[in-house]
Amino acid sequence: MIAHIFWGLWLLPMGYLIFKSGYIPRILGVLLIIGGFGYLIDFVTFLLFPDFEVTIAEFTFIGELLLPLWLLFKGVDVARWKKRALESARA
Repeated sequence: MIAHIFWGLWLLPMGYLIFKSGYIPRILGVLLIIGGFGYLIDFVTFLLFPDFEVTIAEFTFIGELLLPLWLLFKGVDVARWKKRALESARA
């Protein structure tokens, strides 16, 4: 259960960065943030109620599943990537 803290805290900034980037659909970032909160809620629930059997992360993991699938089949928006790279090189 200790790993849930780190897994949840890792998903929060990654989801935020995906949400802000524009290279990957924003909904995936939102789903990752929800998944991160799910892991953190599981840990807090485990601390307060150790005999509680239900875990929230069982229902909030969908973003973790969809992100690698999206990257595998669709990838990032290469045109937007190149456009931003050129803009930042000029600045």
